[in-house]
Amino acid sequence: MRVNGALDPATRYGPQPRSDDAKHVYDVCIVGSGAGGAAAAWALAHAGLDVLVLEQGPHVDEQTSYDQVLASSEPAWVRLENGSWGRIGHAWSTCNVGGGTVFYGGVCFRHRPVDFAADLVLPGAELPLTWPWSPEDLAPYYDSLEELLGVAGDDADPAAPLGGRPHLLPPVPRSPEGEIIAEAAAGLGLRPFATPLAVNTRRHRGRPACEPSQPCISHRCPSGAKGDAITALLGPLLAAGRVRLFAGQKAVRLRRSEPGLVDDVECVGLVSGQWCAFRARCFVLACNAVQTAALLLRSRDGWSPRGLANDNGLVGAGLTFKLSEYLIGYGRCVPSAPAGHRRFGSGPFSTVSICDHYVEPSAPGGLGGLLYEARPEQTFGLGADECILRLECLVPDEPRLANQVRITEEPGDLGVPDVVMDYQPHPRDLARLEHLLQRGEAILRKAGCDIVLREPSGYRLGSCHLHGTCRSGRDPRTSVTDPDGRLHHLENVYVADGSVLPFPGAVNPVLTIEALALRTAHRLAAAVFGRRLGMDALLSEPQAMREEIR
Repeated sequence: MRVNGALDPATRYGPQPRSDDAKHVYDVCIVGSGAGGAAAAWALAHAGLDVLVLEQGPHVDEQTSYDQVLASSEPAWVRLENGSWGRIGHAWSTCNVGGGTVFYGGVCFRHRPVDFAADLVLPGAELPLTWPWSPEDLAPYYDSLEELLGVAGDDADPAAPLGGRPHLLPPVPRSPEGEIIAEAAAGLGLRPFATPLAVNTRRHRGRPACEPSQPCISHRCPSGAKGDAITALLGPLLAAGRVRLFAGQKAVRLRRSEPGLVDDVECVGLVSGQWCAFRARCFVLACNAVQTAALLLRSRDGWSPRGLANDNGLVGAGLTFKLSEYLIGYGRCVPSAPAGHRRFGSGPFSTVSICDHYVEPSAPGGLGGLLYEARPEQTFGLGADECILRLECLVPDEPRLANQVRITEEPGDLGVPDVVMDYQPHPRDLARLEHLLQRGEAILRKAGCDIVLREPSGYRLGSCHLHGTCRSGRDPRTSVTDPDGRLHHLENVYVADGSVLPFPGAVNPVLTIEALALRTAHRLAAAVFGRRLGMDALLSEPQAMREEIR
């Protein structure tokens, strides 16, 4: 049901908590059901723990569009380019069960080696950039996620971390436009490769192979071939009764009765307006880098008057979105494809990528970024001799103290303070984006495009790529969590989303977020509950968990 194009707030939230649910003490309460929350739930459920997942947004079906979810999501205050403020910011990838993965294109890169140690390339940054984990630390978790999600690729990525195992699934076939982009890039001496996608190219883990007839990013995958957080992780757990989920619950604050332990999370129901507190022995925050920081800032008490875990003032600081822009090329570069393939935009979101400019001495600061085919959400008919090519350009932004998440002093909707995202890009980051756009334009010109247009992404208003507001590190003076994701000076609260990343890198972060969440859940299960789970156990599923979730 829709109201003015948005989701009816009284529908699609599923079962609501009863009084007994507030009395129960769970082993782990996870706040957020997107990439990080679903991955953490998968590991913790496999460890045999009693897991509750809380989600603010609704369940979505195949008829629910990305635009409808975005229109229904709670906005944030943002600084506009003219210096004024507007409550039009996107503080979510998407606010729904499964998070942004339901509508993502399935792009699943591993972060590059330079992303783990960006201090070596960008000295003098305001905040430490080096990650407290190495590529080797994350390799087994990457491996597990690529198996669970079903990541397809061709293993020709020249900038990929060394030692990664070959992709288990063959690459998604190149689109006709992807073929042109790849040929043009190769003609410039570049090394194009298949975009790694969590899209089944053959039947995998009980899910069908993809039939690339529709765009991947405007609606939920109709067949279950895409490895989103619901289809691949959370859905099977729910079907098997391995976790409990309550949607429509806005987490407002964490509460404690002694300094080192959180007792419960207080929520308000979006449908009923009723307040409820959920108790657990441990809490995992996986709301996203904006919402997790806001939750901690709202959790003020006598021990932490500036917000939970914010004694050093770093909760919310270092917000990064990544800078991005699209290039659209028009020309007479007709692909050698059957006539039936002449509808531009259908099928997988991206089939070819270029990482040759990721580390580039001539780029500002020595870093470039990622170029990849980005097919639009809509299809467009074309003449027999026409072609449109579209690239997305992604570059990392340098974390800065002034770029931060805050909350308003006055209450907003439901009596809860509004979220503020105060963000302005560094001039060097803008120069880096311009550098990469010029490299992308050269590829489109080489492909025969006579006209190249720029399409803004609107990243300054928020992004699907949210990082850095609860940065992880070994020094409590310069970080919010330890390398295992646990908040410094708190025994039972962990963070498992993009907020722990000290540096965003230029690639899509979802696979790394899920890998870190899996690692955090492993460490939590062992440290708190004495449950040690091998990687092979994560990949095994009871028969009940193999049911497809549509």
